[in-house]
Amino acid sequence: MNLSLSIEPENLSLTFQQDSQLYYALVSLSVQGAAKIKRAVNWVFLADASRSMRIPIINETQFRQLARAGWAQEILVDGMAVWQIRGARPEEVDRQAPPALAYVARALQSVVEQLDNADQFALVACAEEAALLVPPTSGAMRNALIEGISRLKTLNLGEQTDLAQGLRLGLATLARDSKPQATKRLFLLTDGFTQHAAECLALAHQAAQQGITISTLGLGGDFQEDLLIQLADLSHGRAVFLQEAQAIPQAVTQELAVARDIALKSVTLTIAVASSVELWRATMIQPKLTPLEAPRNPSLAYQLAVGDLAQNSPILVLLELLVRPAFGRAFPAGQRLGLAHLYAQSEGEFVAVDLPASYQAPSLPPPPTVLAAAARANAARLQQRALEAHAKGQRAEAISLLQAVAKRLTELGENTWANATLREAAALQTTGQTTKLGVKELTYATRHLDPKPTP
Repeated sequence: MNLSLSIEPENLSLTFQQDSQLYYALVSLSVQGAAKIKRAVNWVFLADASRSMRIPIINETQFRQLARAGWAQEILVDGMAVWQIRGARPEEVDRQAPPALAYVARALQSVVEQLDNADQFALVACAEEAALLVPPTSGAMRNALIEGISRLKTLNLGEQTDLAQGLRLGLATLARDSKPQATKRLFLLTDGFTQHAAECLALAHQAAQQGITISTLGLGGDFQEDLLIQLADLSHGRAVFLQEAQAIPQAVTQELAVARDIALKSVTLTIAVASSVELWRATMIQPKLTPLEAPRNPSLAYQLAVGDLAQNSPILVLLELLVRPAFGRAFPAGQRLGLAHLYAQSEGEFVAVDLPASYQAPSLPPPPTVLAAAARANAARLQQRALEAHAKGQRAEAISLLQAVAKRLTELGENTWANATLREAAALQTTGQTTKLGVKELTYATRHLDPKPTP
């Protein structure tokens, strides 16, 4: 198995201008050849066990039946009328309308059946406190794992949510692992808001330094999507949005499949640019659409941490290079010049490639794949600007930006999300507010726009 690195275009076509110019290059990282031995997966599942996760998920018909039977009563909470189930919950409620934690337990029991003997699984639950319900246990000990998971549905760790406590305990559990080749994954599921968000982000930085990936699953319409996405991005994990608890088992199973497909861990991409050249922006296009931090060192090299590389899914990174007029002016048109030198490395694998450039008249347009990647990156940035404007109370600016996003998405052939964006713009114009679920859908969907050019 070899780490492969390629760039489009192979030779960047520059144009003579009086001002600095921005050029695009699309980097592809992939694995060539047969996979290495199958990696063990060391999992910590972190479940939000606060009150909202323990409430039965009841439809309107079921609620009316409970009310007629006297099991539901109306009370005042903070001056507002709400309904709650009286006394101990009847067994038929749990059978017909299980809480979200019941779906979590069902999902984890299914995952246990898929674990190999070399895998390890641990379960952490948190609310106001955090508890290790299942210590790191071999996949061979299925009965012990299922017994520990069964405790999740009856647990009471308080009413509020402090994910930082759970993250700290989960990361400490994974850090004790003595198998450096194993894939280390922490999968966090929550449906609400947490205390100490800044501490959660600091723990995500710590996880990345330790080679631990955090994936997040936000359930329903009231969780902090910005926090969950940042936790995933900082540690190179996946961020998943589910509207219904019934979808939890499928999402958890998919996360295990993703962890199993990892070929190389913690890949870094370094871009050493020539004088008068600057890396303006870097955006990951695949497997998720998200900006990348590009810290620069004194040698003019930028190092990007791009996360784990899957066996069957390349990593695509769009580079935006700012070329100043002084670059290459002493050389004749058509001569190849060294614009940048790129190299990638991971677990002893190393590959390098040059990015040449030449001045041409007229200059050649970027390849369609590069233009498609740039269009998607620009659409995602516009959407982020729109949400930031809305958060600042800049209503007219937010509406204008959302309409611009919809236009870009239409041009990209993403008609479903273009129409959804227009609906959010209309809601903002009519009511002064976007919809919670609509914004979450758009935020998560934009991260997974198809990177292929529109036919």
